[in-house]
Amino acid sequence: TNLVSETARYSKISPVGIDTSAYLDGGATNAGELAFALATFVQYLRAVESDADAVQLLAARTEWTVGAGTDQFATIAKLRALRALRDRVLEASGFDENARSEAPIRLHARLADRELTAVDPWVNLLRGTVGCFAAGVAGADVVSVQPFDARHGLPTRLSRRMARNIQRILIEESRLDHVLDPAGGSWYVEQRTEALAQLAWGIFQQIEAEGGMAAAVESGWVTRHLGVAR
Repeated sequence: TNLVSETARYSKISPVGIDTSAYLDGGATNAGELAFALATFVQYLRAVESDADAVQLLAARTEWTVGAGTDQFATIAKLRALRALRDRVLEASGFDENARSEAPIRLHARLADRELTAVDPWVNLLRGTVGCFAAGVAGADVVSVQPFDARHGLPTRLSRRMARNIQRILIEESRLDHVLDPAGGSWYVEQRTEALAQLAWGIFQQIEAEGGMAAAVESGWVTRHLGVAR
């Protein structure tokens, strides 16, 4: 609680970061990754529930990092579903509509490790482009594109430059930053988002039945879930 409260005067600092990309790389489905992110967030909220200001800070400044993949519609749906799920948790925590609108989610999408190949690494340029495009369309605040040779150790100067240029091309030539919600109103995207959110909520409820995210990790439930998901 003290650590969270200390960040109040620094408006651009996130007191907590939730990164579930490791679960995705470990075999989690998109729904499972969302459920783990949600359960982790609830665990943090419970830790500071006695301090209303700290709860507000967590709601407004938590940075969420999820994995982006090469299925562009799945990635778009995942990021959109995460917004809806987080708002559902905040609503259950007593945040009204105005309070939720004043605490927009901070989304960081990172191309998942499992999307990269070590064989013919140049193909990773295409995979990075699709993942970056999908994350941008879904409204991610920050997108990290991994260098195409990341599977071969430290990236080279060329691969780092090309990873940066993927984002520059999508912004400056495709103008992704000029459209507020490119996927908004698409029946297909909305249906996938809703279906994914329902699946994630069901897994989240299972985690809660285990006693929360920390208890689910300690009991081995998360490991067993990942084993089944693979």
